Amino acid sequence: LNGYQQGLCFYCSHKISVKEKSKYLADVDHFFPHSLIKNQMKINVDGVWNLVLACKDCNRGENGKFSKIPENIFLDKLCKRNNWLISSHHPLRETIINQTGNNSEKRVKYLSNIYEEAIKLFPYSKWSPK
Repeated sequence: LNGYQQGLCFYCSHKISVKEKSKYLADVDHFFPHSLIKNQMKINVDGVWNLVLACKDCNRGENGKFSKIPENIFLDKLCKRNNWLISSHHPLRETIINQTGNNSEKRVKYLSNIYEEAIKLFPYSKWSPK
């Protein structure tokens, strides 16, 4: 994941690191939170397609994302990221294809459908970094 994000938080683009003990150590964030499963959504939230690296402030800081749904612009960014991983022949390529669809159109539709359902469940939970 860090190869795509190039050491930057998925949401705010502040510096992050994957090196243990770094003061910028990234959190692995679930774009679509676990709370969706508790509300009967049948998705694999632990799938690599749903994981991003985030700074501590965005993931769990005072105004952090927690169980909120990121604004739609981040859904577009997630789609682009997943397509990039697939086109780069990353080792996770086949996993993402199997989990989200075998072409870009299907992947966009898959993520869009989840997003629409998530917003129905949590209509006031859209989040964007401060």
